[in-house]
Amino acid sequence: MFGRGAAKKSDNTKYYKLLGVSKYALQDDLENAYRKAAIKNHPDNGGDPEKFKNISQAYEVLSDPEKRELYDQYGEDTLKEGGFSGGGGGHDPFDNFSSFFSDSSPFGGSGSSRGRRQRRGEDVIYPLKVTLEDLYNGKCKNLSLSRNILCSKCNG
Repeated sequence: MFGRGAAKKSDNTKYYKLLGVSKYALQDDLENAYRKAAIKNHPDNGGDPEKFKNISQAYEVLSDPEKRELYDQYGEDTLKEGGFSGGGGGHDPFDNFSSFFSDSSPFGGSGSSRGRRQRRGEDVIYPLKVTLEDLYNGKCKNLSLSRNILCSKCNG
């Protein structure tokens, strides 16, 4: 399959061990395990950058059905040799991590969310006068704002 008929079998459990899941883990199990491991090992939290990179690589492979099948059959070396279309060399390990904490849900869609992300706009600061009593009582106020957007048809 995928033009790799003569490839030798190799150890194909490393990625599962890194995430702490079995070879039969479902997508939800992978996502939960990745989230926990990524938070625990993130360099900003004092984790080892190399281990974080390996955990991110493991999740990238195991969360993609095609890459996971190749990994299960032939191991990590096949993926490094380019045994799938998609490269693998220039992957940023922070891409997966940040997708878990973005405004959109990382769990929706077809599993391959490599589309363009819409850039977040600039924060709007609006001075609103309220009394201490309103704050204490949790009073709600409506605020209407208008903004200029580009036309999706003509970009004007």
